Amino acid sequence: MDKITFIESYIERCDTTDGAQGKLIYEIVYAFGNEIPNIENGLEEFSLIRDLDPSIHAYTQDLEKLKSILINYKLDLQREDKLRSDELRMLELKNQITINNNNTNKSTAISSSLASVNLTINQTLESINQLPEEIIDDEGRQKLEEMLLIIEGMKSKKDKSGIKSKVGNVIKFIADKGVDVFIAVAPFLLQAAN
Repeated sequence: MDKITFIESYIERCDTTDGAQGKLIYEIVYAFGNEIPNIENGLEEFSLIRDLDPSIHAYTQDLEKLKSILINYKLDLQREDKLRSDELRMLELKNQITINNNNTNKSTAISSSLASVNLTINQTLESINQLPEEIIDDEGRQKLEEMLLIIEGMKSKKDKSGIKSKVGNVIKFIADKGVDVFIAVAPFLLQAAN
């Protein structure tokens, strides 16, 4: 059982109405106490009032609080997993870019490097079009594609300073669009700037 499934099982159990609610509260606190600091804070079962009068129980409220804490913890873990996955994808792209640059620098590969450039712009445009609407809207997608096509057109003129200026404009444009957009266009931008 993976960590997320383990957490989800406790989240589901928080909705229990059987007589084992008190036991479940302690089980959750002890199961996650080392991972979630102060998990017991705010729970009636661990309050001073409870110490003064052991007959007071607020199991339902405590389980609702624990459920919220566990949901938040699960979302944090999923976000961390996504960040690690994105970082790994960036490293893979960097390695791919290095390989592409080494191949295009060989004098025997002039025609294949030109085909590689055309393929790269087409792949880049395809990658952009596959991004969901919530990451980049149609207007942003169209503007980005236009900017990349301008860079592609400038490559034949070998205007390195002009290309680098346009690459800078693209980077400024995608800065607030998120990692996924950057990952989609980074290989093309790096190849164009070199």
